[in-house]
Amino acid sequence: MEQISVLAVTADREFTAACERVLPEHGDIRVVSATSVGEAIDVLDRETQVDCVISDHDLPDTDGVAFLEAVRAQAPTLPFILFTSEGGEGVASRAISAGVTDYLIKERHENQWGRLATLITDAVRYYRDQRDIVDTETRAKTLLNAAHDIVGIVRDGEIAYLNDTGVTEIYDGDRSRIANDSVADVLLSDDGTPIRDLLDAVQSGSRTLDHRNGNLIAANGIRTPVEITAAKVTWTEIPAVILVLRDVSDRRERKRKLRLTNRAIDEAPVGITIADATEPDNPLIYANDKFSELTGYRQEETLERNCRFLQGENTDPRPVAEMREAIDAEEPVTVELRNYRKDGTEFWNRVTIAPVTDHMGEVTHYVGFQEDVTERVEYQQMLRRFQRAVESAGHAIYMTDQDGTITYVNPAFERVTGYDSDEVVGQTPHVLHSGEMSDEYYDRLWATISSGNVWEEEIQDRRKSGDVYYAHQTIAPLTDDDGEIEAYVAIQQDITDRKEREFRLRQYESAVEGAKELIAAIDEEKHYLFANEAYRDFHGLDTESLTELMLDDGIGSDTYETVEPYLERAFDGETVQYRMTRSRPERADRTFDIRYYPLEDDTGHVEGIVATMRDLTEQIEREQHIASLDRMLRHTLHNELNVILGHAEMLQAQGSDEVVEVGTTIERVAGRILEQTDKQHEIVELLSNQSDPTHLNLADVVDTAVERVTTEHPDAEITVEVPADVQLLSIPELQRAIEELVENAIAHTGDGPAKVGVTATKHGTVVELHVTDNGPGIPPEERSVISGDADIDSLTHSSGMGLWLVKRIVSRTDGDIRFDDAEPTGSVVTLQLPFNT
Repeated sequence: MEQISVLAVTADREFTAACERVLPEHGDIRVVSATSVGEAIDVLDRETQVDCVISDHDLPDTDGVAFLEAVRAQAPTLPFILFTSEGGEGVASRAISAGVTDYLIKERHENQWGRLATLITDAVRYYRDQRDIVDTETRAKTLLNAAHDIVGIVRDGEIAYLNDTGVTEIYDGDRSRIANDSVADVLLSDDGTPIRDLLDAVQSGSRTLDHRNGNLIAANGIRTPVEITAAKVTWTEIPAVILVLRDVSDRRERKRKLRLTNRAIDEAPVGITIADATEPDNPLIYANDKFSELTGYRQEETLERNCRFLQGENTDPRPVAEMREAIDAEEPVTVELRNYRKDGTEFWNRVTIAPVTDHMGEVTHYVGFQEDVTERVEYQQMLRRFQRAVESAGHAIYMTDQDGTITYVNPAFERVTGYDSDEVVGQTPHVLHSGEMSDEYYDRLWATISSGNVWEEEIQDRRKSGDVYYAHQTIAPLTDDDGEIEAYVAIQQDITDRKEREFRLRQYESAVEGAKELIAAIDEEKHYLFANEAYRDFHGLDTESLTELMLDDGIGSDTYETVEPYLERAFDGETVQYRMTRSRPERADRTFDIRYYPLEDDTGHVEGIVATMRDLTEQIEREQHIASLDRMLRHTLHNELNVILGHAEMLQAQGSDEVVEVGTTIERVAGRILEQTDKQHEIVELLSNQSDPTHLNLADVVDTAVERVTTEHPDAEITVEVPADVQLLSIPELQRAIEELVENAIAHTGDGPAKVGVTATKHGTVVELHVTDNGPGIPPEERSVISGDADIDSLTHSSGMGLWLVKRIVSRTDGDIRFDDAEPTGSVVTLQLPFNT
């Protein structure tokens, strides 16, 4: 086969070089190249032999289909292979209609060249075999009639031939009307150049190709925008011009919309980027001005980089991962994340990424939209913090619309009022009305808040349970941007406990103020905090100026020197008790039981002292009278009873058996009277001379008491079971009370051996000391008189002065006494005593 001459028409220098280098390797193929359609037409005119044309679709001066139509006008069977990188169905359809030999998508792979060489060889062989037997003009007209574009042959400005598409579009299918028109009647150039001049220049050869835009004027007057391609050809062996007119109405509209779209993108109020999905790591190939304004990065600093350069140390990885998953799945995604500007400042970025696909559905690009939503996000964060604060607030909060209908209540409202949210939303606050507030109160409330002011006062409302509660209520209007009220928010602090405390405090103040005892309080600086009426009257203090006085001003410097050591003990946290006689000018002295109680704050720090002063003057006088009477009676009784005892002894020594028995009885009774007299004296001493409480170990006290009783009664069987860790704050006389109980148990046992048990048990902050005997038991009337359950009269009285002594001692320790029967016989006397753990 003879050498094949191929014309390669492309502006792609790399593709041209590949054709020139590779095609000769697959056969005897010579490659001539052209970079434009105009240059290619010159080659076709100049070269005596071109066996095949291979052409790109995208060429500088027109497209490959228009070039094909021009070639087909004078070489209808010349092999023509069209390459394109578009792959669009519209291009393929037009090329096939125009008589393309084959249509290929350009690939940059070595295996395409073998296929191309085979295709060229086969097509040229067929072309050479058929060229001498094919009617060129008929074949050309057939191919041109099949073209989608309007194709005409123009010679000297007249239409020599018009394909079927042209006849239909211009003359509504009536070919006979062509003879009446020149090309200038149906075609205008957009730039105003006469179309006849343009075509004459091409026909004469001064221009090989003319490509421009114009308007086609159909016979019915309708104008259609067209793309004009004019090339020199030989038609029926005479020079002419092939005129290709392509309707670009849609293209112009698309271009207009594209320009509008580009301008909209460039001027959009959000950042817009485009990333290349075909390249590794999806680099940016476009970023609009707003993106640069948003991020601070110039466009040249942005391109060829992945958008992750906006991320930083506080960027949440979760939305980043969400974007990556969407990109991998080729799906659109919208996230909000923290990004960083070039200067390092943070901003919240709402990022939307959407894939862009080609005609094959393959993702070629990703378009991204970036919007600064920092203000909104921070506002939403503030709202969420506010909502959490409202939801967790301890105060009841509710909101109403401008008409007073409740629209929201927080959990604290539900706790305070007892109403669930769904029970009150849609109601008015009237659901809380207790009936305790006047109509005038609510009139003032509404007048205040409806005028845009804040209302703050106390209110009594009613819970769902019906209980009335006190609240400190604040109601504030909420306004819109125009200052119009659109809602109200109310905050209620439940002050019921405080009001009850205030009520009790007023009662306490009334009780303290009216108390007969003298009561006052001082702070750390020894300024008076308060003093009741009795205190003020005794010291001659004025109510108005009281808090301006120091303690030494109120009680006098001499008295202050005496009490100061006791004050220091109280400020050290000790409760202090002492007696003191106070003098006043021109008035009798008074003796007081004075007690100091520390006032501590929440940390245990003593910040003041409360003092109580109980007037003991009359009590002391009574005690003195009792003591004097006791001494006189005891002295008299002892003297008289000793005389009786002396005579009883004489009777026993000198008399008969009967007289001795009488004497013995007299002696026993007289001895018992003397014993009772001594115990009565102990009771008087106990009442007259109070001992200060001291810390005692109960086991030690019991052991000492039992030891003393055992000395007097060595035959008695006494058992002791008392825990060693029981500490009491009690008076020393407690030991005497235990001695008395044990002695009393032994003395009343009877004829048999005495058995006495002493045990102790702890119950909370009380210890119970049990003394159990095996005697006949304590008569019920004795128990009731001593325990205080019955009054002493001529029929019920207690002759047991020892138990009276025990009762008085236990009372002094803030304890009590109880009597029970023992099993099978005997009594159990229980002392209930407070103790320190």
